Amino acid sequence: MGRTAEDAACRLGNRERGLGRMKVLLIKPMEHPHVVDIENSLKEFYRILDCDCITATYPWEADAVALVTDDNGMFTEKPFSRYIPELEQPIKGNFFICGLGEEDFAELSEDFIRKYTERFWVPEAFVSMFGQMAVIQMDDGTKPE
Repeated sequence: MGRTAEDAACRLGNRERGLGRMKVLLIKPMEHPHVVDIENSLKEFYRILDCDCITATYPWEADAVALVTDDNGMFTEKPFSRYIPELEQPIKGNFFICGLGEEDFAELSEDFIRKYTERFWVPEAFVSMFGQMAVIQMDDGTKPE
């Protein structure tokens, strides 16, 4: 069951007011993911993503999570962060993963924090070679706690 543009618009409208705090998984270029406690508001989303417009996608339909990114990230000078095979594209700059409530974004559950920390643990470098983009995993040998 996929999410619709109408679902996303409803969530955006609710966030204008701010609905408390929530834990999300923040992923930055060339860093390990980490949990941050943020205000559930557009202003806070813009701040942690360093942008003025966000987009939410739902690439993992089996999980009640959203991937939230800078809507204009691909058109900026921000570094690439991670490649998302389900979207068939990389993400530029910071992004975060949060849970989904009935009408708004929600705190990410501990199970999803573990799952997506493991999935995005290894930073990725992006190299352009012969007109192609290559993704290189920069594994430092550490594991999530």
